[in-house]
Amino acid sequence: FKNMALQARQRAAKGDTSAYQAHESSLKVLEKDLPRTFAELGFFHNGGPLENQLREVLETFVFYRPDVGYVQGMSFLAAMLLLYMDSYPAFVALANMLHSHYFLSFFRMDMVQIRIRFAIYETFFEEQLPSLARHFKEVDINPDMYLLSWLLTLYTKSLSLDFASRIWDCYFVEGETFMIRAALGLLRFLSPQLECAPFEDIMELLTHLPKDLDEQGAFANIAEIKVPKAAFEEMLLVARRQAETGSPISLLTCQSTFKGTSYRYRA
Repeated sequence: FKNMALQARQRAAKGDTSAYQAHESSLKVLEKDLPRTFAELGFFHNGGPLENQLREVLETFVFYRPDVGYVQGMSFLAAMLLLYMDSYPAFVALANMLHSHYFLSFFRMDMVQIRIRFAIYETFFEEQLPSLARHFKEVDINPDMYLLSWLLTLYTKSLSLDFASRIWDCYFVEGETFMIRAALGLLRFLSPQLECAPFEDIMELLTHLPKDLDEQGAFANIAEIKVPKAAFEEMLLVARRQAETGSPISLLTCQSTFKGTSYRYRA
C-alpha cells in the first residue's frame, strides 16, 4: 500500500498521469472534493489531521483502479472509514466496498445496472408507499433525482454523521437490501411533508435533508419497511439474465418482470 501510495503521489506531483489512463481528470476532481468532504468537521481540508490520509487513500485507489478513477462521492466513503481506522485498512475497506454490491456499477455509470436497481427500488416503493409513489409520478420525480446521491455515499453526504454511521452499521449487517429500506423509511418518515408538495419543494427537501432529522423517528419508519432478501436477490437474478440476452433494460420492463415477486416472499 505504501509503495502504491508513494508512486501515486510522486506521479501526481510531477503531473505524470500516464498510469491513470483516461481518468487523469479525476485527480483534479479529487482535489476539488477534499474541502467539501465533511466540511463542518475540518478534519479533511485546510491542514486538518486527516487531510493527507484522505488524499493518500483516494490517490492510491486511482492508481489501483485507473479504469475507474476517482468519482465524486468516493471521498465521503473514504473519509468515513478514516474516522475509524488508519490509512491502509481504510484503503482495503474502500476497495472491498467498491467491489461489492452496486457501488462499482454506480460509480462507473453502468446504466443497465443502475436501471435494474432503480426498478427494484420503485417496485418496493409502489408496494409499500403507494400514495406517495403515485404523487411522485404525478409531479415527475424519479429515483435518479435523489436516490443516486444517497446510495453512492451511503447517506454520509445527506445525513448527520451519527445518523449515517448507524445506517452504515445496518448496511454491513444486512447488506444492500437495507439501502432500499433506509430510502423508503426516510420517505415514509417525511411523507407528511411530501404527499401534497410540488416538485420544487420535494426536490429541495430530498436533496437537502435536515441535518437535525429525528434519527429515532426515521429508524422507527425504516423498521416498518420490509424488503425480503430472497425477493431482492430473485429480482436481481431475473434482471441480469434478461440483460445477458441483450434485451434493452428499462424501468418499465424491469418492473413488469418484478411485479408480484416481492409478494411471494412476504411473511
